[in-house]
Amino acid sequence: MHYSKNERLYEIEKMMRGIPNFRERGHGSLVLQTDMRDCIEEQPPPSSYAEALQITMSAIRYQPLDDRLREYIAEREMEQMNYRSNKHKEVFEEIVSKMDKKNNAFISAVYLMTADFELWQVMKHYTDKNTINFEKPKLKGIGEKGYTLYCVAKDLYLGTKHLSISDLADKELISKKMFGLICNAMAIRRFGIKAVELAVSMTMLKCKKKAFKFCKFFDAS
Repeated sequence: MHYSKNERLYEIEKMMRGIPNFRERGHGSLVLQTDMRDCIEEQPPPSSYAEALQITMSAIRYQPLDDRLREYIAEREMEQMNYRSNKHKEVFEEIVSKMDKKNNAFISAVYLMTADFELWQVMKHYTDKNTINFEKPKLKGIGEKGYTLYCVAKDLYLGTKHLSISDLADKELISKKMFGLICNAMAIRRFGIKAVELAVSMTMLKCKKKAFKFCKFFDAS
């Protein structure tokens, strides 16, 4: 039982009540550098989704995560995973259409929470146009994946540290699909909705290339 109701005080109390001399699993913080909107506005937008991911992760110095990111980017040449499902895409786009597009932290958190149906059924009651209340929700009935998405959403929105860099690099702990969703969310936290648009543009370009090759094959036959 914790006595602090304030989000920041709760995190401090949790740390103080921890087991002495016990090292938590993983190390390093997943959270991106503090508010980067000023420097983002001064930089030209990335030309591709891969570039957006590379820039997002460039501040992290952890080789296993870097290796996994390179592998993920290479695999995206063959398989696209912008959303967990069509329902995820539908719900996320509906929410984003009604909100402040400049609030990157909010957009990234909503992207993760809407990826899990059970999680969103709870969190939608604590989410309005521009804010999310992570203090009151009771996550009963939420599965392991839903809880992971909740923790990362909270990290990106509030700056808490539930998921570490080494956790993110661990393939046994974080599945390929979950890793992709988290990478997408981190890119959104860095570049806003532009990151999703880049991913969609890349998918459409590759579909056009496949269609062109298909037509070329029949013209030659």
